[in-house]
Amino acid sequence: MQNKDTSTGKTLTNHGQTRRTLMKASAAAVIAGTLPACQSTGASPGTAAANTAGACFPGDSKAAALPSSNTPYCTDQIDVVNLPPDAARFSAWNDILKQASPGRESGFIDLAAVDHNLKLVGQKLGAGINLRFVAKSLPCLELLEYMMVTACTNRVMAFSEGMVRDLLCRFGSNVDILLGRPATADAARRVFATLDVQAQGNNPAGDVRWLVDTVERMQDFAALAEERQAPINISVEIDVGLRRGGARTETELLNMMTVIKQSSYLQFTGFMGYEGHIPFAAMGNSTPDAEFQSVQQRYNSFVAAARQAYPDLFDGPLVLNSGGSRTYHYYTDDADTPVNDVAMGSAFFYPSHFHNIPEQALRSATFFASPILKRLDPAETPFDENFLPNLAADNPMLQVAHFMTGGDFPGSQVYPPGMTKDIGIGQAPATPRVVNMLPNQGRWLGERALSLDVGDFIFYQPWEGDAIRWLRYVDVFRGADLVDQWPTFQPGIALPGIAQSGIAQSGIAQSGIAR
Repeated sequence: MQNKDTSTGKTLTNHGQTRRTLMKASAAAVIAGTLPACQSTGASPGTAAANTAGACFPGDSKAAALPSSNTPYCTDQIDVVNLPPDAARFSAWNDILKQASPGRESGFIDLAAVDHNLKLVGQKLGAGINLRFVAKSLPCLELLEYMMVTACTNRVMAFSEGMVRDLLCRFGSNVDILLGRPATADAARRVFATLDVQAQGNNPAGDVRWLVDTVERMQDFAALAEERQAPINISVEIDVGLRRGGARTETELLNMMTVIKQSSYLQFTGFMGYEGHIPFAAMGNSTPDAEFQSVQQRYNSFVAAARQAYPDLFDGPLVLNSGGSRTYHYYTDDADTPVNDVAMGSAFFYPSHFHNIPEQALRSATFFASPILKRLDPAETPFDENFLPNLAADNPMLQVAHFMTGGDFPGSQVYPPGMTKDIGIGQAPATPRVVNMLPNQGRWLGERALSLDVGDFIFYQPWEGDAIRWLRYVDVFRGADLVDQWPTFQPGIALPGIAQSGIAQSGIAQSGIAR
């Protein structure tokens, strides 16, 4: 992609900064040291003390300078390295983890693979499409910051009031947030209240594109805006075939648009019409290609109806959002589409549930790892010490038992190869005798030839990118180098009266794992 304004042909910079300057200025903040989440005030991340309104500082000075909203993404300028085969990557990570954090579970990200995937995605997207990162699939503020700076975009799709709050605390109005699912007016009210304390009269929550799906919810937002006597940005959800919510008819759409038009404070900023059903079109006796065309026709019809009814609401630039990791490849320069904004996240991590997307050159960028706590050779099972050894005579994969430090992760074991779970081996009634009866120590069986020792790591690939929130922190690799550790998004906003009571200080708030 050329870094140019498509309307004037002039080269754009981010308020006078080239991408190289931008990266140089923010490199220390993005990579070199651990960056505390915006709620960090000396309290442990995720505790009630850290989630109070006073802990939020919109436009955190530690945050990198983000590109402006009119800066075209610049993934073509990313320098990528040739990634080694996965076996070599795992071997290197195993060595580093054993040195840097022996005996500790790890969820981690490989920034070299993220860069690789960013560049591949950018080669497919059309020049008229803006790139937006999906926070639920990339659930880490520092990761999103790194990706926004690297790809020259400040656009994020958020899915909870906690994510919105944290993004605004760190970046203030410099980040362009579109909700990926409808928010209630009560959720928006809590976000506004959290930032009111530090916003000094210019609450950045008013710049969020709050997603609204029904006329009743639109009326709630109109009431909230009236209550605050301040503008609130609104994006309208339209149903382009997914059948999961939003306006299904032009009448429903125009009813919502009428509320916006009649409000003194609601500001229309565009549409969101997610089309995640397209890859599964064969279930409806169609094809993905045909359904993509139908989606564009439906989207166009909604835009045309709203513009005809309220042309003045279309005077300014609008975000017409759609797309995702399974459909972004349709939004090329040749696509006949009203869409100008595609939100995606999983393609950059390439978790196992996305290995069937068309771009097969993507590389997996996130994993879990758990060290081996115990190695039992030969593997045995209660009640009959010879049971597993007898089975292993015909199946060498049952020779040795490896017990992990923790239980299983939400993903698939990928390294080392040649290991098997201990459930489902043999036939009933033998099967229950090989079930791991204490699953807080996950057990994997493998051949003696694997030569795995206590302290070596077993690696999983998450099914979904969202899974890294299972751990409070993620380790950050660049290839074989461990360069940082970043906190993940933590849920919720502390409730007044409860945070101070001490109740929120117990249990999960003090644990190292967010379930």
